[in-house]
Amino acid sequence: MGTIFWPKDPLDGNDMTLLTSILRRWCERYQVELTAEESSRKAKELVEWFEFGVKDPVELEELIDDKHWLVSRI
Repeated sequence: MGTIFWPKDPLDGNDMTLLTSILRRWCERYQVELTAEESSRKAKELVEWFEFGVKDPVELEELIDDKHWLVSRI
């Protein structure tokens, strides 16, 4: 069996605190239970963006709010 190389750093306590606070605010904003399936999908998306390299809390919130896709119509 081959060795698996995982190039990502593990999330530490500070990372988890940041990500949890962003997810909790999202849940409150959209009135979604933290344990709901939709919340789990957003949590996964949030972690993926964080692991991709997005570390700014404001940008992370915008990304999971899907605001990065908003384009004004001409």
